[in-house]
Amino acid sequence: MVYNHFRNMIGETNEEKKSSAYTNSKDLHEQSFLSEFGKHVHESGNIPTSSQQKSDNLARIAGFGIGVGSLYLQEALGYPFVVLRRQCQVNHGGVKYHILPISLFGVIERIHYRQGVSVFWKGWGSNCVVKGVSIITEILTCELLSIPRNKDSTSKLFGFPSGFVHESVKGLSALFTLPLQSACLTDSVQTLALDQSRHILTFFKDAFERAAGWYVSRGHGRLLPFRKLIIPSIIYGLSNYTIRYIINSVLMHYHSKKHNIDYKVDENNMKKIYYSQLMTTWLSTLITDIVTFPLETVILRLHLQGTRTIIDDTDKGIGVVPLCTNYEGLSDCIESIVRVEGVPGLYKGFGALVLQYFVQFVIVKMSKSLYV
Repeated sequence: MVYNHFRNMIGETNEEKKSSAYTNSKDLHEQSFLSEFGKHVHESGNIPTSSQQKSDNLARIAGFGIGVGSLYLQEALGYPFVVLRRQCQVNHGGVKYHILPISLFGVIERIHYRQGVSVFWKGWGSNCVVKGVSIITEILTCELLSIPRNKDSTSKLFGFPSGFVHESVKGLSALFTLPLQSACLTDSVQTLALDQSRHILTFFKDAFERAAGWYVSRGHGRLLPFRKLIIPSIIYGLSNYTIRYIINSVLMHYHSKKHNIDYKVDENNMKKIYYSQLMTTWLSTLITDIVTFPLETVILRLHLQGTRTIIDDTDKGIGVVPLCTNYEGLSDCIESIVRVEGVPGLYKGFGALVLQYFVQFVIVKMSKSLYV
């Protein structure tokens, strides 16, 4: 997600501390990326005047801009592989698992030849809507409850550890946006070959119907009731957040010790600080997605079951296939996949994940040359 990576990099300024707006940041460097810049300008109300201060100030701004631009490119250029990966994951009848990237090249070429390049960015608009609503939900929740955005800024909140409170806020946000997320998943895998165009009204209509079907999803056959999706989805979301935060914390601590980084940004060490943060974010996200990949496969199938979604044939890249499953819940889905498709069935489309992070790695390496 653009927002998740964006918040990983920019951290918090003093103005953000005043607003107490808790956002979807996940990594330790959220506290340091811009805090030095905010402190530099804010202290005593003075604006830097010396040439060295101005130079350091420009270094901070340049580092911030390069970091944000790099993360946006990672998100935008990596999204096509997310679309391809999801179609492989939900294709229960696919005989090609595409665990290695090399098997995907022919499929990508044939889908592109018949449907055009836009096919790999389907669902991008609804994906941005979900992220925006998630951001607003977390901000409003924390404003109403007076919860600071930095969970390390206070040891306890409401008698509970601050980390527990922030995890609860993220869980509430995930619950609120779950119907939208479910509709967004449909947008990202629905084939464009049948000219069954989906627009923003279709997206909101599907989200409303999903939320309304709390106990029984009438008229949708095997569509799971909304209540059966809540616990698995929250488990996936919170586990993804927690694993990424822990890995990033360990990596940042190791890197700061190894290279003796004090995170005071100036022209001389800008490359060392910002580039290390970019690499740490990339690596922690990669490891997290690898660890949670099987659970993501299960969540996708549960959300898309009974939605009458038709996807591109990921075996040949020609034609389409319907999604026809009859899972009763999380445990049944896992058991069915392992029994019918084997354990590798949980890793269908893993090759697309490898391609996604390879592209992002290239972008991170290219950004290194811009930090002078």
